[in-house]
Amino acid sequence: MKQPQIVTNWEQVPVVIDLPFAARILGQSIETLKKRSQRGELPGAFKAGRDWRINKDALRSYIEGRPQ
Repeated sequence: MKQPQIVTNWEQVPVVIDLPFAARILGQSIETLKKRSQRGELPGAFKAGRDWRINKDALRSYIEGRPQ
């Protein structure tokens, strides 16, 4: 499994991120995140046109284990 990208400054992360960026942070594949988004398992994920996006604050809470 890939090592996650360590985010040292969340202020530099855009408010809404795409799946490739989230995949680097979480150390998961884009396809895995897409499937989890479709099933509603990834908090803050939403579809914008044909692409999936994730809210930064929701992703950060998810990573830190805080409920939404």
